[in-house]
Amino acid sequence: MTAVDDRGTERVFVTGRGAVNMADCDQWGHMNVQFYLARASDAQAHLAARLGLGPRRLAREQLALRPLTDRTLFKRELRGGDIHAIRSGIRAVHDDGTLDIANRMTNLGSGVESAAFETRLCLVGADDGAQPWPADVLAAARALAGELPEMPTPPPMAAVPPPGPPPLERLLLTYRGSIEPWDCDADGVAPPRAHIARFNDAITHLFRAMQLDRKALLAAGTGSAALDYDITYPRALRAGTAIDVRSGVLAAGEKLYHIVHHVVDANDGGLYTTIIVAALFFDLKQRKSVPMPAAVRAAVERLIIHA
Repeated sequence: MTAVDDRGTERVFVTGRGAVNMADCDQWGHMNVQFYLARASDAQAHLAARLGLGPRRLAREQLALRPLTDRTLFKRELRGGDIHAIRSGIRAVHDDGTLDIANRMTNLGSGVESAAFETRLCLVGADDGAQPWPADVLAAARALAGELPEMPTPPPMAAVPPPGPPPLERLLLTYRGSIEPWDCDADGVAPPRAHIARFNDAITHLFRAMQLDRKALLAAGTGSAALDYDITYPRALRAGTAIDVRSGVLAAGEKLYHIVHHVVDANDGGLYTTIIVAALFFDLKQRKSVPMPAAVRAAVERLIIHA
């Protein structure tokens, strides 16, 4: 086993430990992406508590942490039975009231980094309006913020989205449903995991439009995996909201392809979340990437929304 010191370092410390249950895994045999985001949210809560913003204080002062953006890179898959730890640190405290944090998930059996999370946070009040950080919390964050050499900042994702507002009318309706109270945190707002769960449902319908049959892929020993998520949250998603997910293909290479999902209000079309995904196909036995199946490519290229 690989040790991860709970005492951490001056700026980086352990904010999570856990294991992968089979219920966390999908048909490809690895932990589903929504559970990576759930672990990262748990780590974020421990980081907030270290700064003096524990759950009781947040509830008492009617405050909440909100992610504005999430960048998640999936580096090595975690499978059922694997144990992991998460280390966290603060990159920067910005004058506009936002906070940049970094989380890294490590497989404790292999010592290999499994996922990297980069999140920009803000503090909001009961009306979802931005609030200044309490003085003691701000002082604690500034004392911890700085360079994180053991957590280098990842390069930006390739610029694949078309310019301008999303062309929702050209995208496929891949999910229609609602946000329920059990999807939400104590303040009634859906955390990142709930957004990803909707995208996970939506991708199956996008795969159908790509003429990609999961049963056929499995029979051929081929799976699909996300490598990189770039997520923005323009506004909070609350319980009782009826939502649609609109999806499309942004780009397709020999192995790597990029897709986009938008969570929109089913009543007024307002945008809640946008996620851009870089993904590929892989051999289920060798666990290595393979070229996009030829039968899929033509359908994928027809779906590219800015072709």
